[in-house]
Amino acid sequence: MEKIHDPALTEELKVLLNLKECDNAIDATMDGGGHAQMMLGLIGEKGTLLGIDQDEAMIQRMSRIKNLLPALGNFRNIDLLARQKDFGKARAILFDLGMSRWHLEQSGRGFSFGKPKEPLLMNLGTDTQSAAEIVNQSSERELTRIFREFGEEPRAALVAKKVVLARKNGKILSVGDFLGALGIEDIRGKERLLARIFQALRIAVNDELDALLEGLRKGFEILLLGGRIAVISYHSLEDRIVKNFFKKLSAEGRAKILTKKPIVAGDEEIKRNPSARSAKLRVLEKT
Repeated sequence: MEKIHDPALTEELKVLLNLKECDNAIDATMDGGGHAQMMLGLIGEKGTLLGIDQDEAMIQRMSRIKNLLPALGNFRNIDLLARQKDFGKARAILFDLGMSRWHLEQSGRGFSFGKPKEPLLMNLGTDTQSAAEIVNQSSERELTRIFREFGEEPRAALVAKKVVLARKNGKILSVGDFLGALGIEDIRGKERLLARIFQALRIAVNDELDALLEGLRKGFEILLLGGRIAVISYHSLEDRIVKNFFKKLSAEGRAKILTKKPIVAGDEEIKRNPSARSAKLRVLEKT
């Protein structure tokens, strides 16, 4: 199978998920299948892994693996998807919130600012509006909010103003159109700004933050007593949601936090997989 994703913190997860032979587990963000293959190795042939992804291309890619139940959908509906597959409760659930290399380099959906010819879509599923629709139809005030809240961009108002002015001359339909709207002809030196802006659009398109909290809540309900939820986040907005959710359950006496501080990748892993640099792993056990 072609490698399309380098999973982060795999060795740490092997220990912290605490999976054994015959266990049932959920990979809530199956994506390229890197973590799924690791989890399948832990639970063996008599265990079952429910693999959730909202991208049909990922589901098709993983559909023929033994004792893997692929489920097409958003992990915000993790409880419904588990019922539809007659899955029952899980010993462990993993949420890896990162983007796969395939999405950035091969999907053709405009996730990367380095692909100017691609359409400005950014959809992970099929039931959301595109990034182009957002930038062409949203008010300047709404665009400012998106760039500020989801990208933590200090110049959000200026970016939104440029977009609104540019679309008066024609619709913004491609990544190149969007870069032109921002007045950027050469992305060199602008990578951090663009990373924040593209992150903000992707989060808005896929409603990622609300979906994360909903998925965590519903995932906890279908977790066995003593079972564990592990979450790998890649930016502060995600990590804050996970941290606060874990703290709330711990304060209520419903769970125990196993990672007082988030686990991060070591130097050797970062050398092999630079995208792991921003990964933060938090783990919770249901009590």
